[in-house]
Amino acid sequence: MKPIVMAALAAVALAACSTTGEKITRLQPGSGSADVFAQLGRPDAMRIVDDYQVYTYLGRHWRRRSLSRTDYTVVLKDGKVVEFGPGHAQREGLHGMTIVPPAS
Repeated sequence: MKPIVMAALAAVALAACSTTGEKITRLQPGSGSADVFAQLGRPDAMRIVDDYQVYTYLGRHWRRRSLSRTDYTVVLKDGKVVEFGPGHAQREGLHGMTIVPPAS
């Protein structure tokens, strides 16, 4: 009986899991930081660059029998999402931020 219950709990847990990449696509520009936390949880790293808040989420997944990683970034200005996606944030000019996609 106990193995059946454990297997059922494991199946439910796996079904409920979504990757960071899947979750981040549900964000919308203009969403607040509370929406980001509700959707993605606490970021693995947070930093402030000028007027921007940059949240980094580490996405780990198995690919062809090896663990690979894609980092995802959410950039907020004045508490609102302005950009999000895979890659890392980088300054663009004097007053901008952009997300640089990971190298293939």
